[in-house]
Amino acid sequence: MRPSQAIQPSHEPQQSPHTPGAAAPQSPSRPGTDRVRDFHWVLHRFRNDLPGVFDVAVVSSDGVLLARAAGPEAPAPELLSPIASGLAALGHAAADLHASGEVQRTVLEMQHGILVVVGISDGSLLAVAADAGTDRSVLGYQMTRLVRRVGHVLTAELRSTLRDHAAPAG
Repeated sequence: MRPSQAIQPSHEPQQSPHTPGAAAPQSPSRPGTDRVRDFHWVLHRFRNDLPGVFDVAVVSSDGVLLARAAGPEAPAPELLSPIASGLAALGHAAADLHASGEVQRTVLEMQHGILVVVGISDGSLLAVAADAGTDRSVLGYQMTRLVRRVGHVLTAELRSTLRDHAAPAG
């Protein structure tokens, strides 16, 4: 990966979602594996660092699950992608209908949880599911930071590589 395409590290100490205090795991030698591993690691770290978040997914513009960091309480992976894609489409349709400008995020508030969907790049989406008590302002801020951090590396090449590698369910 060229330095200009690298995922920019945050200023917090980096830990693996697998072992507290450990660096991201070493990758096998398959092409693109380093970038895929790094991308999944960033998603897992996001999920693990935010209280109440139990599911983080990146969905392509056509509704295909590209990457996911899910806790044990997260729903089946085949459900999240079409729901996130559908919510985004409804948000854009509502914005068009009312000439309200660009959709910033789509939020679905339920009795016991929330689902927030934001655009990343080229129509890709970041979907985050969290407990109802999750601080929405912190979640929104952290989602914006994540989109800025990974948006420039979610190229057509990486999306293709993510599709080729089975997106881990957790």
